[in-house]
Formats: sequence, C-alpha cells, structure tokens
Amino acid sequence: MIIDYFIHKPQKNVRSLSEQMDLADELKRQHHQAFNYRLKRFAVSKAGIASAFTAGMGYQAMKSDEPSKGPVKQVTQFAWLLRLL
Repeated sequence: MIIDYFIHKPQKNVRSLSEQMDLADELKRQHHQAFNYRLKRFAVSKAGIASAFTAGMGYQAMKSDEPSKGPVKQVTQFAWLLRLL
C-alpha cells in the first residue's frame, strides 16, 4: 500500500502529464507547419506577388528624395506592371 501510494500513483500522473505535453508540442508543430505552408502559398500566388510589389513600390516612392521622382510619379510609372499582376 505504501509503495502504491508513493511510487505507482505519482508515476502514473507523471506519465499522463508527459503524454499531454507531447500532444501539445505535436499540435504546436503541426500548426506551425500549416502556417508556413499557407504563407508560402500566399507568397507565390498572384495576390501575394501583387501585394508585395505594391508594398515595395510604395516604400520606394516614399523613400525617394528627388523632387522629379515624387511618390505619385513613381507609382504611376509602375502602374502598368501592377495591372499586369
């Protein structure tokens, strides 16, 4: 009875907690893998390429210091490429 109380029952609880932690780790790994897969699919899709191009173009336009190449001029310069995407 003492052996059962001090050894077997705690070991059963430890084993149960280990299984729960392993399950949680596996679920986290699967969710991370699924998120990476969706991210890669979006990155190579037409919408992903267009949004990345638009963000990059907007950033370059705002970063430009030259008055002849203002933000509006640079955006209109690449608008045809955006329509193509």
